[in-house]
Amino acid sequence: MFAPITRMPRVQGAKTLNSSKCRTSQDWEKLYRAAVLESDRSKLLQRIEAAEAAILERSRRLSKPPGSNRKEQDAITRALHILSLLRVGGQEP
Repeated sequence: MFAPITRMPRVQGAKTLNSSKCRTSQDWEKLYRAAVLESDRSKLLQRIEAAEAAILERSRRLSKPPGSNRKEQDAITRALHILSLLRVGGQEP
């Protein structure tokens, strides 16, 4: 029923910053995994929305110089697709 979990590539040299914003690949990946692994349907939509917001923010950061990382952009594209499938699947009765 749910999409398989795929391992997201790590970004070498990424740093964790003390901020509520997702500035590293690890930030959005953590929220993405939480959404994919969520078994409580009442919490699924909230997890998906949090992951999508973090992914979109990270994608915007990567679009600004010097942020180009093709592997992470590809992982982001796949993650957004899987989250869209989870969203549809989570709405089924």
